[in-house]
Amino acid sequence: MDLPKLDGPTHRYIGASPACWAMYSNLLNAGEQPILPTPARGMIVDAYAAQQAGVPSDQAVQSVAVHLLVLHGVFVREAEPARALWIRRRALRETGASRRGRFRWLAPPSFEGCLNVSHIVRTPDPEARADRAQDYVEQVWSFWAVDHARTISDLYDAFVVPDIL
Repeated sequence: MDLPKLDGPTHRYIGASPACWAMYSNLLNAGEQPILPTPARGMIVDAYAAQQAGVPSDQAVQSVAVHLLVLHGVFVREAEPARALWIRRRALRETGASRRGRFRWLAPPSFEGCLNVSHIVRTPDPEARADRAQDYVEQVWSFWAVDHARTISDLYDAFVVPDIL
């Protein structure tokens, strides 16, 4: 879907256009039709941040990595989607070493043919939106996993798994 050219706010390190950022913000802040409760609903933020990776910077590198760790945790390690916040916090917890440089830039995949937030917004009813949101989150993960599954798994082992009993 081609979005209109808009002037307006964007996120300082997420690579979305003003129109895309507005659509995403409205979706999450009830400016759009509701989405029925679904495990994927809380992971829309992870899929969006991973899909709109932006350009390499310390903040973008960390953001993409942490959001990919959530998607990996849920889809590969079978963590409950309700644990997404815990995974984000766990990946960024203090370990005695600086968080800066903990992660490295991962070249984003081409998302050609992948769902995006406009597909969720254009879906007419809350139940169908929930299904579309689930498909969106899964697709974003699958596009990243093609080239980076091993790296993300290693990061999960290094920064999420330790000390879990």
